[in-house]
Amino acid sequence: MATHLQPLRFTSGELVKIARLPLVWAVIVLCALVNLLMATAATPANTVARYNYASAVAVAIGGKVGPEFDRALTLIGPSGSAASPRDAAQSDTETVRDAKPTSPVIIARIPKNSTMTADELHRQLAAVTRGATNTLAGYDATATRDAMLAQVAGDPAATWLMQRKYDAYAARVAHLANTGAALDLAAGSATDPTLNHWTNMTGYLFFETCTLAVLLMALALGYERTAGTEQLMMATRVGRRLVAPKIAAGLIASTIAYLLLVAAIVIPYLMVFDVRGVWSASVASQFNTVFGQRPFVTWWDLTIGQYLFVRLALGLAITLCFALFTATLGLLMRNTFAVAGCVGITVILVIGIIGAAHAAGLPWGAWIGGFNPVGVLLLREQWFTELGLDAPTAFWETGVTACSLVYLTAALAAARRAFDHRDLIA
Repeated sequence: MATHLQPLRFTSGELVKIARLPLVWAVIVLCALVNLLMATAATPANTVARYNYASAVAVAIGGKVGPEFDRALTLIGPSGSAASPRDAAQSDTETVRDAKPTSPVIIARIPKNSTMTADELHRQLAAVTRGATNTLAGYDATATRDAMLAQVAGDPAATWLMQRKYDAYAARVAHLANTGAALDLAAGSATDPTLNHWTNMTGYLFFETCTLAVLLMALALGYERTAGTEQLMMATRVGRRLVAPKIAAGLIASTIAYLLLVAAIVIPYLMVFDVRGVWSASVASQFNTVFGQRPFVTWWDLTIGQYLFVRLALGLAITLCFALFTATLGLLMRNTFAVAGCVGITVILVIGIIGAAHAAGLPWGAWIGGFNPVGVLLLREQWFTELGLDAPTAFWETGVTACSLVYLTAALAAARRAFDHRDLIA
């Protein structure tokens, strides 16, 4: 029984070593402060007001736009009584009541520094939703398909892959049109800017956590060398077996750091935005687009809340990929600074290869060069969509990340075997 518990005890000890390093906490606190500022200060107050008002309306009368929604919104009326100034100062919330006693009551969290009144928010929402139709029912993906096929003309294999992908894409569009996903209100005109804001925030988050994963794993494996006790540890078989708890500690520390930084953006985000009527809406709502041009069609049926969750889950997987890659290099090189430098050089090389392949019109070069976590990160703004020429198949970012976890784990296992048989004392 005690033998089985030893790895846990050693892993805990390695985690304590990492937690005692001031550099680790300094970096985490700095990243958390940056994320906190982005979550609270980067979105204009009027955008927050439009978002929260649309959310409150969806809660009160339903989140599907159409004739019934138009009639219900008309019953609310553009004017009404608001909460008293004293109550508003306490809660930052305006209560908009229609003069008719049977109409719903809209309780919206309107920022104090917003210049839009309740009447203006009502008129703006009515303007963008009046007469809304199922836009996906009339959406023809043929133009996108033809444009992508033209890019790979002359390459039979790439053409076949792109044809299969856009056949699946057309089927997804038809399915979402049948479900009426495009009729979900979401946050109305504030949907696009706020989801872009979330994409930007999580994009910074992923780069921060991947950098932290490299730092934490390098420090975990290089702690004894820094402390001057490495030769004592490597002189015995038991000492070498401490490498496994060190790697486990690095992975656990990377996960904890990731969750801490996620909390630093999610908690203030929820304090600013009223998500009650928004996160249950389909991410394929007509008010959410890809760069303002095409519908946001995902390979799964996802609500906005689910989309944000799976985006964070994929970010965690990519962060762990960086930790595994760092652990592999750490076992082969045994130098903290050299390991961090090699990771940075590898990232730059991958970005350069993908960029050169795109510039030269070589899709296979971009696909093969991007078959790694760095390539997936570069596509972060369009995860779970068709990704255009950047992906030859559906679910590309998910499949590449899963494969990366597998081959990086295999590489780490091979590096561990080589490490066990090397002369490390000299």
